[in-house]
Amino acid sequence: MTGSKQHDFPYRRVCVFGAARSGVGAMALLRHHGIEVVLVDEKPAMEFRSLIRRLRRQFVTSHFGKFDESVLDHCDALVVSPGIPLEHWLNQTAVNRHIPIISEVELAFYFAGSPICAITGTNGKTTTTTLVGQMLTDAGKNAVVSGNIGRAFSDGVLASQDDSRDTVLVTEVSSFQLEIIESFHPHVGAILNLSRAHEDRYPDMRDYVDAKYKLFLNMEEDDHIVLNADDPFCVKAAEETDATPWWFSMKKKVSQGAYVEKDHIFLVEDGQKIPVCAVADVPLPGSHNIENTLAALVMGRRMGAPVDSLVRTLGKFKGVEHRIEYVGKSKTGVSYYNDSKATNIDSLEKALMSFQKPVVLVAGGRQRNASFDRLNGLVRDKVKRLVVIGESAPLIIKSWGTLVETVQAKDMEEAVKLASANTGDGDIVLLSPACASWDMFKDYEERGRTFKRHVRDVLDAR
Repeated sequence: MTGSKQHDFPYRRVCVFGAARSGVGAMALLRHHGIEVVLVDEKPAMEFRSLIRRLRRQFVTSHFGKFDESVLDHCDALVVSPGIPLEHWLNQTAVNRHIPIISEVELAFYFAGSPICAITGTNGKTTTTTLVGQMLTDAGKNAVVSGNIGRAFSDGVLASQDDSRDTVLVTEVSSFQLEIIESFHPHVGAILNLSRAHEDRYPDMRDYVDAKYKLFLNMEEDDHIVLNADDPFCVKAAEETDATPWWFSMKKKVSQGAYVEKDHIFLVEDGQKIPVCAVADVPLPGSHNIENTLAALVMGRRMGAPVDSLVRTLGKFKGVEHRIEYVGKSKTGVSYYNDSKATNIDSLEKALMSFQKPVVLVAGGRQRNASFDRLNGLVRDKVKRLVVIGESAPLIIKSWGTLVETVQAKDMEEAVKLASANTGDGDIVLLSPACASWDMFKDYEERGRTFKRHVRDVLDAR
């Protein structure tokens, strides 16, 4: 079980690179502990007007737009936001000047005084993290959910320090956040699955896997690592960690953990087989969400939640925003789903497999060097019409344009209108982009909410 490390944070003036959620969270945590902060971002100051007013109140020095290496003067550490590659010139300047580079997750861990439950993987992280947080809350624990989920881990740590109750920090961590950790130490960790992703940052799959494996870098025998027994990279991870492995599987029984047998979910602890519920009782759509459920069950149990409490949470959990999120149904029987978090090919594959009825698919955005051809067969079988958007539209048309009726939209409003045309009872309109959002939107959340706004316009008009 990890404890507070507040007393041994060794730096008194820190440069924070990146003024999005992670950077602002890091800044707030550092200032809370009386540490001087220089906040820098390459975006122009006009994009940070409200933030700049806050920085003045908190006596934070800031530089936006163009700046030089002098921002590092008199700083004894550099905190880097996860979206910034380590090859960036400012990071390399820090290396050359022997200034330590710290990830936001590593920084937050320095000040974390509560046990940490950390989830990573290629897909399913946010749903699983949210579900674990709800399970622990329903079991009477003060679960603070944060990380790569919309609330910076630093914000979660800061909130827990302002709360006198016993707290569990439930955090989603990405490969970007794990790349340069040194002491980050969860009590319970999970790797849900590993497949090719972020190929623009990790051309070699081994580099991506190594970043994910850093989740358990500091875990010990009395810690618990929850792994997917059906995923070869997760099976290999068990050989490389000192933590005690717990398993989940859709395909086979496990020695300890959770699995599916004859359409029912079971837990195995200390050799005892414990029935949980029928698969059909889990309200989340898709087999991938059953995997997420299995992982969450094991993590909830490792953090002390009773089985009956876990079952009650499962029965009422409806999922999270932007993950195959039900938006609404038209008077003509067309259902709309927002899966904006599907930023890679694997996520789109899981989304399409979740539906048995015809799908009108809205896809596209900034491609991540993945080949769309891999889903040719699935698109041919599942998609009745395709609406493409964003930078990757020509590439998607090249792969799928001859397989299914395809149209291109200039923006999300037009995409929703084109997707809604000529639909009938039982059809599914699904936003599942298989791409990053940054060509048209600030992030996948803005993309998903824009989709939902235009869907509501369509539903109100019909």
